[in-house]
Amino acid sequence: MPKVFYVQRGKKRYAYTSTSVYEPGSKYPKTVNEYLGVLDENTGKIIPKKKRAAGDNLFESDSISGKRLGGSWFLLNLAEQIGLREDLFRSFGAEGDAVLACAIAQALSGGPFTDVEDTMNGCMVRELMGIRKSFTSPRMSEMTRILGSAFHNTENLFERRLARAGDSLSYDLTSVSTHSNIGGWGEWGYNRDGESLKQMNVGLITDKKGIPAMFELYPGSVSDVSTLERTVDRVKEMGKGDCVMVMDRIFGSAGNLEYMIANGYSFALPGKKGTKCVKSLISKLVKRRHDADLWRMHDGTVYTVLEAEVAIVPKRKPSDEGEDSNDTREYELVLDDDERFCDVPEDMRMKAYACHDSRKSAEDLNTLMAALNGIEQKLRKMDPYAAMNGLKKIAGGYAKYFDLSVIDGKLNIERRNNAMSFAYNRGGTFVMFSNGLDSWDDMMACYDCRTYVEQAFDTLKNELDGGRWRVSDPETARGRLIIKFVALILWCTVSAELRKEKKPEPVRTVLQSLDNILAVGSGDRWRVLEITKKNRTAMTSFGIGVPGKFVEISDRMYIPESVRREALGNSD
Repeated sequence: MPKVFYVQRGKKRYAYTSTSVYEPGSKYPKTVNEYLGVLDENTGKIIPKKKRAAGDNLFESDSISGKRLGGSWFLLNLAEQIGLREDLFRSFGAEGDAVLACAIAQALSGGPFTDVEDTMNGCMVRELMGIRKSFTSPRMSEMTRILGSAFHNTENLFERRLARAGDSLSYDLTSVSTHSNIGGWGEWGYNRDGESLKQMNVGLITDKKGIPAMFELYPGSVSDVSTLERTVDRVKEMGKGDCVMVMDRIFGSAGNLEYMIANGYSFALPGKKGTKCVKSLISKLVKRRHDADLWRMHDGTVYTVLEAEVAIVPKRKPSDEGEDSNDTREYELVLDDDERFCDVPEDMRMKAYACHDSRKSAEDLNTLMAALNGIEQKLRKMDPYAAMNGLKKIAGGYAKYFDLSVIDGKLNIERRNNAMSFAYNRGGTFVMFSNGLDSWDDMMACYDCRTYVEQAFDTLKNELDGGRWRVSDPETARGRLIIKFVALILWCTVSAELRKEKKPEPVRTVLQSLDNILAVGSGDRWRVLEITKKNRTAMTSFGIGVPGKFVEISDRMYIPESVRREALGNSD
């Protein structure tokens, strides 16, 4: 006998029946949920659902048509496989499916946000999800505005995605250009793409596979380094205080490091090259670079690694010789040869690793030589005296490598041996700081995921049309970003799986190939056309079942199995 259960959405309780159905050839029964109607809280009776009139199909037309099935089928099943569809349902209720449908369309099209409706009309994402609503421009504007104002719901989604993210997280910040001020969010700042436009800053948290778990929005003028405290505190509040945060060197100010150690956060990040502590560590490393006792192997590359311990201390002030009568909470890093080191408790110290990467050393030298050769070519085309006077403007930071003189009216260019030798010795060198990790190997294993967050930003800007924004309302902008965020989760999940292959195909190529799987029909029944061996293999490699000969469309609302079980357990 079917069991009745209820699902609370907003102020209403919706009634469903749950029935186990055995299908021929299937080992396990299939659960079928049937929507009954809305529970009247006053009478305790169920108000039945409205019946569709004869000929009133789920979609607009009864005519036979062809639609792209494969991409929608693949991404929808992937969303269910990684718990994304369930997380959206638990965070946004029934509208979670609308968010997911838009995200799938965005991932498939890769074009402007305004193309979402056209993409949906050409693919089968609405049919597969049982969505009857259209996604016209006014409807999309309304939905994204409401979505952008649903802060509690979005926080719920972030918390659920973080719970699935594992114990290592990467954090980074990028700028997205905008043609408006977006209610004050669009400001002038350091534009990483070199565009002469206002910008917003987007902070992104990814897991060790590069799959996004959370984002933050900041005004365009906010510096990278100032966002760290807020972000790590939010991550901790969401139950991930015991994870390792992997970051870029821009976040590695002594003040940030002090804050993270004092609050019990684990981290791994490169040190800023211009600081006294980092310079000292690299100098010590250079002297022992050829010491075989320091050689390590990681991911097929030979490193020379010098380990040290670093303490964080208040900066000495020339005016008062370090007295803290006017403490501004400014800090600096010191090694164990500094008299202040011993005054710092062990739990406020961190590990430092000065490293020489043999592979990167060659890359750094190649980059340097290419830059110097290019500058030299420019100089030789100039008037000799103009070249000498304009060296700093032309060469910038590379000017230190040149000595220029004029001999017999001709420009003589010599490269400074000391500067070249210094560059040679320090090519491929860097310093890593870590806390809460047992060894260099553990630290490097965590830091390996650092590149994936950069790839996620590249995908957001170039594959999901997130590089330039043309909306003026901040809530609409945030709503669009939520949809792109969900699309980015799907994209990065596919990318992570493809990386396991020796010669991985681009994600866009895989999605375009899958979208060649077509279905013809109308209403509730669609016939699937031929599926190539390549596309079958692509789906099965992700653990996704291949569509059968026919796809049956239903208007039953999606309810996660876990929600159904919870509801049945609480029902009378």
